Amino acid sequence: MDEMAFWALMEAANAEAREQHADQAEILQKKLQTLPAEEILAFHQTFTTLCFNAYRWDLWAAAYIIGGGCGDDSFMDFRAGLIGLGRAAYYDALEDPNSLALQPKTGVDFFYEELAYAAPMAYEAVTGKEVMPDHGSRHPREPAGERWVEATVAEKYPQLATKFGWDISNP
Repeated sequence: MDEMAFWALMEAANAEAREQHADQAEILQKKLQTLPAEEILAFHQTFTTLCFNAYRWDLWAAAYIIGGGCGDDSFMDFRAGLIGLGRAAYYDALEDPNSLALQPKTGVDFFYEELAYAAPMAYEAVTGKEVMPDHGSRHPREPAGERWVEATVAEKYPQLATKFGWDISNP
């Protein structure tokens, strides 16, 4: 499964979830369960690669602002949620984290842990195996980019800070 097919599947699940007021992760899992195990593995590998590519300090700062704080586990959930927003939102955020201010404040799950489990659960449903084969990817040791400082993070991303209630006039 190439990246275009990955995004088509992710965005179809997102659109269906919005139309039906349903859970995107559940819809995605059901869609994945219609695929052969190899395609589910390829989807998961692409998802993992995109998560690793978003392991960046600037995006962690965005997650910190949006969530009112953000630790390691929450940042993993944030990256899954970022992917769940779709291709344009994902790549726009990689270009400029402030672009996430264009997303609605409500009705968007920026910290969407369940999306990370859709492929493994679909794989188990299709194969009966609880553990997916290791595809050799290793999580980066450190986020890419420049580390931010909590005291000035809102100044760095003013559109996000304003949208999510941070007072940027009084650091």
